[in-house]
Amino acid sequence: MKSRTTPNRLRVAAAAAVAMAMGTVGLTALTGTASAATDDVTVQYRTSATGATADQAEPWLKVRNTGDSALPLSTVKVRYYFKADSAGAAYRFACSWAVKGCSNITGTFGTLANPTATADRYLDIGFTSGAGTLAAGADTGDMQLRFHRADWQPLNQSDDYSFGGAQTSYADWSKITAQVSGSTVWGTAPEVKPMSR
Repeated sequence: MKSRTTPNRLRVAAAAAVAMAMGTVGLTALTGTASAATDDVTVQYRTSATGATADQAEPWLKVRNTGDSALPLSTVKVRYYFKADSAGAAYRFACSWAVKGCSNITGTFGTLANPTATADRYLDIGFTSGAGTLAAGADTGDMQLRFHRADWQPLNQSDDYSFGGAQTSYADWSKITAQVSGSTVWGTAPEVKPMSR
């Protein structure tokens, strides 16, 4: 009797092991699919201050979620690059109007560690948690942003890396970069060109 039941038990155990292995493979495949989700964005830009010089720069922006899952806007940073008019020039950020609410948009200036002929400063645009979440395929709508010199002297924007004087309608603009959780997912930053010999 024992010799007849032992093979049956072995077959049952083997079948259970195969089922468990199949379940694990299925779970692994499911996990792999979930981790393949991407958090990507594109940035669209236009300006209403098209002159080579202006009282203030007006980078109007839209951020679009091109990933396949909802994206908390508080994880997104958009960077506009420009060249300061002088080494000591200070700048002020303002938001004129935004679909997400100006109170939910932040603007912080910084200095590039490796300046180029068209960029030595940048303006980082961020979002508070109050800006909410951006659904896959959705965009932020208008963000009518501006910045000016602290002394209100005219600024020269013709030599600013991210400026596009002919860009009077929204379109994808790769000269503005975007980061999600610290990783750059859109745009091309200004590069320092090696000196020719």
